[in-house]
Amino acid sequence: MTGDSGGRRSDYISGGQALPEDVQHDVDRVAEAVAAGFRGPVWEGLAADLYNYSFVPLCSAMRHTHKLIELVARSKTPLVMTDEERSTLHRSAPDRDHLALMTIGVAMETFPELLKKGGYDPASNPGKGGKPSRLTSYFYGRCGLVFPRVFYNWREERADRFLRHADRMEGEHLAHALGQGGDELVPETVVELCSTLTDMINNLKPRNRAVWIMTVDGLSQGEIADVLGIKSGDVENIRYSLRSKIKKLRKDGALTIPQPVQTEWARRREQDKNRKKVAR
Repeated sequence: MTGDSGGRRSDYISGGQALPEDVQHDVDRVAEAVAAGFRGPVWEGLAADLYNYSFVPLCSAMRHTHKLIELVARSKTPLVMTDEERSTLHRSAPDRDHLALMTIGVAMETFPELLKKGGYDPASNPGKGGKPSRLTSYFYGRCGLVFPRVFYNWREERADRFLRHADRMEGEHLAHALGQGGDELVPETVVELCSTLTDMINNLKPRNRAVWIMTVDGLSQGEIADVLGIKSGDVENIRYSLRSKIKKLRKDGALTIPQPVQTEWARRREQDKNRKKVAR
């Protein structure tokens, strides 16, 4: 790439032909940004265009695995995802948005130095089909190169967030949540139930365990979703899964709900009913 400190137009020739006007315009903008030291309105405008162009395609690629695989194909870091992670990116717009912004940010960190060294050279290094590529497409390709690293950082952050709220629970904690304990002696049948349920919760994956610990602590479905950064529907699915297992155990006679707990549940249902009447 050539250009002078005044940012004058520097025409490129590709295969004996002048570059397309839009590509030449990109070359000129890069020359101007280099001349400006990647500071001021010239670079700010160029960077904003790259951000705006890349955000939507990145989010779209995360929704469709085949697009994401195509995007990261040239990355030196292999991308390996679990089914749960693929499902999360397909369904969760906040996670896609977060990952897209992080990816663009990381790609942008080294982009000025790359441009300064002549990394964008559509005359000598054409894009798909041998056609000179736009600067936006070139930058989007850079996003694909860094995406796997960004994804693995996101995975670690997400796992840490779940673990922070997934401390192993004690049976006494569950007994208190079930309205048992306090100054009164907890019946042995209640102790056995709490021990069984506590073991079931503690054996869950960190995310699911965190959901149930916060459920026992009285947090609502929406509150849990906000704290863990997951969808409200995911919280309900996690709750439903364990409840279904418990229901099956009860149906098979492998789990019995003691009378004191049933009495407490009946009392709470009556309270909820009365609150709804007052609310009307």
